[in-house]
Amino acid sequence: MAPPHAVKLLELCQVSAGLDSVASASLPLTFFDTLFLKLPHIQRLIFYELQQPNNTAIHFLNTLLPKLKHSLALTLHLFYPLAGKLTYTSDLHFLALTLHLFYPLAGKLTYTSETGEPEIRYIDGDSISLTVAESDVDFHRLVENYPKDVTEFHPLIPQLDLPSLLSLQVTLFPNSSISIGYSVDHVAADGSTLAHFIKSWASICRSGDISSITSFPFYDRTVVGNLDSSKRSFFLKQDKVAQSKDASDITTPATMVRATFVLSRAHIEWLRQRVVALRSKASQEPFHFSTFVLTCAHVWACLVKVRVREGKTVQFVFPVDCRARLVQPIPATYFGNCLGTGFAEAERSELAKEDGVGPTSEAIGRAIREFEASGVLKDAAEGWAGLYRALTRLGDGVVLVGGSPKFRVYETDFGWGKPRKTEMVSIKRAGSFYIGDSRDEEGGVEVGLALPEDEMRIFATLFEQGVEAPSRYVWPTFSLVI
Repeated sequence: MAPPHAVKLLELCQVSAGLDSVASASLPLTFFDTLFLKLPHIQRLIFYELQQPNNTAIHFLNTLLPKLKHSLALTLHLFYPLAGKLTYTSDLHFLALTLHLFYPLAGKLTYTSETGEPEIRYIDGDSISLTVAESDVDFHRLVENYPKDVTEFHPLIPQLDLPSLLSLQVTLFPNSSISIGYSVDHVAADGSTLAHFIKSWASICRSGDISSITSFPFYDRTVVGNLDSSKRSFFLKQDKVAQSKDASDITTPATMVRATFVLSRAHIEWLRQRVVALRSKASQEPFHFSTFVLTCAHVWACLVKVRVREGKTVQFVFPVDCRARLVQPIPATYFGNCLGTGFAEAERSELAKEDGVGPTSEAIGRAIREFEASGVLKDAAEGWAGLYRALTRLGDGVVLVGGSPKFRVYETDFGWGKPRKTEMVSIKRAGSFYIGDSRDEEGGVEVGLALPEDEMRIFATLFEQGVEAPSRYVWPTFSLVI
């Protein structure tokens, strides 16, 4: 395969928290965080089509970039240890600063020498890496939904070297369009926290000062409870893995392409009517299926038909935001990870039928009800350990979803209007997909995934047929260069 296009480096700088940040602070990891010690980093791209009279790199560097840097520094005043250091320390008095408001999107993962347990540690002066680059690639081709070689996005994503937890890259395209890419160690934050950070940065950039922020991060880790020591130790044994985890490892099979599919409200309503009709035909009680369930059910059924040829049982793995599901619900702005893992199972033969969306939606709906009934912390370690086992079968009987339409990424306005497109670059393995809000319609959703080119063509046909929509995906006649 031809190598990904190169970008021209314009600037590489460090950005630290603005105003008066705390001198030093520690943030211990909860069991929700330790779940992600072994899992890959989050990598996202947000594209903006700017309307500027001057479309030169000099104009960008002199006008837009200073605003981005200044607003980023102010944002890190609110979210700041994703910039510290990976060290072993017995200086436990720093734990007293854990409840200090507004800090981790600038720290780094550390380990206490006495307990061996990891923590995020921030020291005044720590910073995050900001890469500024220029690309001559056709911006409008990159933001189209049709399949593209997955490696095309890699130069737009910043490298994240441990022990750093966050790195950013701004890339300028011809005609002043830009992309903002980030790499984040998942151990520090989930999708909800990252959406809060990026939107706060955008709001400050748009308004020019921090007074525009009305929603602040919540850092009290005691509110999520804890597991007993024997269960907690299961996750903490993964700390050695965390030290060798490399977010720059984005290698993929040579034939992989990435594409985006859109479901309108009308498509989702059609899926809902189909599922209701199937339940009625089977004399089952009426049940409300959410947009999330219906979308995931449709994609799961399509992927099983495309990829799974053998075996009896297939599995679907999905994240569950636990902020509102704990015994004592915690603020939506809680900083860190607060995710549970749901598992749905079904018979492959049922999903391979023409109306596979019926059994998939039923299986996912049942899994959600069981999760709600059992409680977030019931057998938590054993249940989440199943995620590691499932990942070994990803694409071979197991499908995994990431993201959520609730993050409303298309509301991230830096002052240039809504994004033109977003891509979850970290969703790169066959058998996984991303779900997010739609740019063009309230209540619609976008689905992003990567598959081998031949499988993507089959998936696209099944996806379209499943919602009885006219073809909206113009498949280009290009062939990948091997």
